[in-house]
Amino acid sequence: MRILKPEIAQERKDKILNWVMYNYISTGRPVSSKDIFDSKQFDISPASIRSILKELDDEGYLEQLHTSGGRVPTDKAYRSYIDSVLKLQNLAEQEKEKIEIEYERKIAELDYFLRHTTKILSDLTKKIGFSISADMADEHIKRIDIVKVSNINYIFIIVTENGLVKHYPFTIKDTKGFNIRNMLLVLNKRLRDFTIKEARDIIVKDFLSNDNSEIYYAIYDIFNAILKEGDEVFLEGMSSIYDESDELSVDELRCMARLLEEKEKFSKLIKERFSESLNRVPSAAVQENKTDPKRRRLMEISVGKENRIKELNNFSLITSAYSAGDKNFGLIGVIGPKRMEYPKVISIVDSMSMMIEDILKKWEEETKDL
Repeated sequence: MRILKPEIAQERKDKILNWVMYNYISTGRPVSSKDIFDSKQFDISPASIRSILKELDDEGYLEQLHTSGGRVPTDKAYRSYIDSVLKLQNLAEQEKEKIEIEYERKIAELDYFLRHTTKILSDLTKKIGFSISADMADEHIKRIDIVKVSNINYIFIIVTENGLVKHYPFTIKDTKGFNIRNMLLVLNKRLRDFTIKEARDIIVKDFLSNDNSEIYYAIYDIFNAILKEGDEVFLEGMSSIYDESDELSVDELRCMARLLEEKEKFSKLIKERFSESLNRVPSAAVQENKTDPKRRRLMEISVGKENRIKELNNFSLITSAYSAGDKNFGLIGVIGPKRMEYPKVISIVDSMSMMIEDILKKWEEETKDL
């Protein structure tokens, strides 16, 4: 007869006891050796099952109410079962914490890349790099996080369904009874899949109407700020226009510098271009990804007076709209002199656009179950 190692025999006995406990709790009926064998959960003979049940009887875990009947658990068995469940819950909690840490790390990676796209573009092309993301007001919320920085300082993080990530610092002085984890569970359950505007209205109706906590006022203010800010344009490498000063007059350089300094005017120009890029697909040069034919990025190049803005009449504008899923939600580009290495700059802009899409896609796959 094969003799099992003590640890293997104990593990098998524990599994059978847990199976008996689960089935007794579920059905309320005594469990027999035949029930265990018929379940086909254990690759052992009926004789071995009867032997294990006898051991559990002798150890005080099971008892028979009738000689010929099945077994029911004792208080000792309930205690063993409860301890086993608590152990599993503790392991699950530890795993949850690991997942949350990994999720926050990936948010930081994605946010860093998107924030520094313009810097990378400018460094690679030696031209002016810029980027714009879609209006957050129309984005649907995927997840909300709150990160504690100090006793009164926090960061509110919004992740949208299309991969946009925004950070908003806020301060609350009254932290009494403030449990971040519990609050996030409620907020994420209530606000997920709603737009920013809808979420703001929900905060007023479902939270502020019942709870005057300072935290909800802070969240309401953040949503209001998002609705007011609209699209955000980032610019890098503005000093590069002076590298081409031998080809441009002082007045032309001054006008261009003024345009870039007047962020609101430049922002309006880029927003219009973004909108036109999405609405005028036939006239845009559409780049196809050979490895993924279904993914198409909108690449547009306008030279000199094609830009329709006098400050850009002696410059070229190269842009590429990037997508998340089936929605275009961002635009990156480069401004440079009409005399530039177009193949090189176009390749860099297109590659950066493709890289953003790849990162968004990978990030989405890695965090969808978190």
